[in-house]
Amino acid sequence: MDWNEARYVDDRCTLFQRESGVLLDIPSLPGSYGIGEIGPHALKFLRLLRDTGQKLWHIISLRTFDPERLFTGTSYGWNTALISFAWLRDDGLVTLDELMQFKKDLEPLKNNRAHIIFLRQQFLKQVAKNFHKRASPELLAASIKFQKYNHLWLNKFSLFQTLEEEFEKPWYQWPDRLRSFNRLPIEMAMKQLQEKIQEKNILQFLFTRYWEKVRSEANYFGIRIMLSLPVFVAQNSYEVWSNQSLFYIDEDGSMTATSGICPNHILPNGKLFCGPQYRWKRIQTEQYKFWINRFRRELQNVNIVFLEHFHALFECYEFPADDQKTALENGHLVSTDNRSLFDRVREILQTKNIIASDIFESNSKMERAIRQLDMASAVIVPFCFSQKTTTTQVFPRYFTQHHIVYSSNYFSDSLLQWLKNFSERLSTDSRSELQRCFGTDLNRINRNGLLHLRDSGAGAVMTTLPDVLELEQKCNEFLSWRFEWEQITDVVKTRLLQLSQR
Repeated sequence: MDWNEARYVDDRCTLFQRESGVLLDIPSLPGSYGIGEIGPHALKFLRLLRDTGQKLWHIISLRTFDPERLFTGTSYGWNTALISFAWLRDDGLVTLDELMQFKKDLEPLKNNRAHIIFLRQQFLKQVAKNFHKRASPELLAASIKFQKYNHLWLNKFSLFQTLEEEFEKPWYQWPDRLRSFNRLPIEMAMKQLQEKIQEKNILQFLFTRYWEKVRSEANYFGIRIMLSLPVFVAQNSYEVWSNQSLFYIDEDGSMTATSGICPNHILPNGKLFCGPQYRWKRIQTEQYKFWINRFRRELQNVNIVFLEHFHALFECYEFPADDQKTALENGHLVSTDNRSLFDRVREILQTKNIIASDIFESNSKMERAIRQLDMASAVIVPFCFSQKTTTTQVFPRYFTQHHIVYSSNYFSDSLLQWLKNFSERLSTDSRSELQRCFGTDLNRINRNGLLHLRDSGAGAVMTTLPDVLELEQKCNEFLSWRFEWEQITDVVKTRLLQLSQR
């Protein structure tokens, strides 16, 4: 289909019914053990959402801390460092003395996030080693059941993680027999490393067990959880290792073509993703089996998938992977046209709970594609207003039922930071529209902005806690930021409640 010629269809998207919610990653929750966890504070946050009328919680990732993985991720295995230490104690897997000692070890590392995460991972390894000694019969039975149900991927994924630790190298630098993912060497390695694989399996089980508590509570409160899923996957990922024929890599596992973003007003220097380009024709020949499995796994654990870099499913820039320094100068546009992917998803999975998101390539062509597919489309306010005059901008007055609108997100500064420091750089049209929507009083401009979004025609409005708290926060601080419950005052709760009154 020629998307340039495609006509808009009516706004039929019914995924959102004038709802609101909050974008907050799990590590940004409060807690006593270094970072936010999937535990009691997650449940308390859900109660805050319920009490202030919110219906959506967007989580960036449950699989990585690495900002690069927001561009190229994985859809196998959980980030087990997010496991709740408090719930481990409730399950009898750790003692109070062990937790107190962990807190003492954390004390000198308060501002060193990487070391905190490493310390948590080492602590969890010991939990896994002691699991069979300390777990109750019910917990042991649940673990066995989990491993049987997930046997198709679990052991191989845990082997992948184990081999990474054994060799301390990415998979494409492993010995030939393991790099090629041949059946016999893989089975032999699984037997040799069975104990370590089992420890990885146990941590995946514990994560899933605790995540189910959070998800069940959200469902009970009527709150839907959204999770971001990048179109591309990282080169050093289980997906690429186990599906090498579906990617542009050579016999040694090296990328021969990668994808990325050409320089634009949002990313002046452009961006190369850390993953290989897909062999789309081969994926299409296999009836999108790889993608169906990706979506199925996500939708088994969350309500809605937030598909990052949506444009790449129709056309994207491809770059040579041999020279990172000159790659951005030698990219070319390739057509991928995967409309049939979404037909297949709806046929097999019977769902429309997928949101198209593409802040770097948002234009009228993509808007047409999204509407033709009857999908919801994400819009981030700071990227609605450009430094250049353009006819493709989606100003707030153009928001419709198929839009889910964010006051800011992890690729932008907080709303107040952006309004105070960047609004003067906008084009005349953008500045005029901004003043019409948000006013000119700097003391109220942030609140005015949130209320204007509330009153827009968007199907859903999302905010972040830094925006509700009126913090001047830069985008590079977003992923490492944590809030404290003392910040959630009655004034803050009132602002959230006002946002929900749509």
